[in-house]
Amino acid sequence: MNNRKYSIKGYMNLLIVILIAITYYKFVDNLDSMYRNISAIINKVLSILKPFLGALIIAYILDPLVKWIEFKVLSRINNIKDKYKRPISIGLVVVFIGGLVTIILILIIPATISSIKDLVNNLPSYINKTEDKILELINLIDKKDSYNFVQILNENIKEMFNRLGHMATNGINNILDGVVIFTSKTLNIVLAGIVSFYMLMYKDRIISSTRRILRAYLDDDTVDGIEKFVIEGDKIFVKYVIGKSIDSLIIGIMAFVILTIIKSPYVLLISIIVTITNMIPYFGPLIGMIVGFMFVSFYSSTKALWVLILLFFLQQFDSFYLTPKILGNKIGINPIWIIFSIILGGSLFGIVGMFLGVPVVSVMLITFDKVVEKRLKNKNKFKKE
Repeated sequence: MNNRKYSIKGYMNLLIVILIAITYYKFVDNLDSMYRNISAIINKVLSILKPFLGALIIAYILDPLVKWIEFKVLSRINNIKDKYKRPISIGLVVVFIGGLVTIILILIIPATISSIKDLVNNLPSYINKTEDKILELINLIDKKDSYNFVQILNENIKEMFNRLGHMATNGINNILDGVVIFTSKTLNIVLAGIVSFYMLMYKDRIISSTRRILRAYLDDDTVDGIEKFVIEGDKIFVKYVIGKSIDSLIIGIMAFVILTIIKSPYVLLISIIVTITNMIPYFGPLIGMIVGFMFVSFYSSTKALWVLILLFFLQQFDSFYLTPKILGNKIGINPIWIIFSIILGGSLFGIVGMFLGVPVVSVMLITFDKVVEKRLKNKNKFKKE
């Protein structure tokens, strides 16, 4: 009887193991399908939330300007009631941004697209001319070459330039495609702008409601810690983003003036590239300088050398004078961490990640440093007791 009881128990254990194995197998077998379904759901949710996330970003960027107008400008005018100052400030910012966007759409974007198209159309002839010049130089060196280095280089030079031409053409076409995609998403951008208006308008209520919800579900110490983290992060983000944007805009305008004086080709296009790449610490200015040199080198090697030298001195002026004047020591982290944040941000989120990676890592490091400092204090306190 006991043997039969143990036999049934053994069969039941075996059956449970088999069921668990089958369940695990089906789970693993359907893991890829589950991942695709979850990914599709997340993408769908993100696509729905895109205008609101965009609105949050726009509101966050414009908020310092709104606050400056409200508290620094309108506060000096006694005739305006306090309840009207916020709407008037937002309205003035909207008018300013609208005018800026109009100028960009009417003047800058068409001229930039025209320069890109001109570069794409003339790129094959530019590359052929550059290739001929290099081959002439190689032939001159060939007379003194005793290691057949020139012969090896000569065999591969055409293939190298063909690849370079394809890469440059594809890269410029991708830029044009990006402009088209950006234009096609105008509706989302307009919707995000409208939502950001209401976010700025009712910012105090949104913050108050968020704080109230957090205090309802979390203890006060945790909420206080979150508030300190947000305030610290906000200070770093706002100061860095605004400061770096102003710095890059000044460098872009100076590049435009310098390139116009020396009558460089593609002045506007190179100036925009220099402005955008200058937002990326360390590597950005170097990228802008090299791209500008390459574009002009197709047109004239002498002028390209001038462009390279002038952009180099402009970047030195930015590094040693302008950036310290505008930004000061607002980030205050080790250069190794800055390089790490650029590489990590770039690999995850592209150019935007390369720019925003620095303040994000800075906030994380400051927070981590405060946590470590707090734990060390508690540890020392415990030892004394």
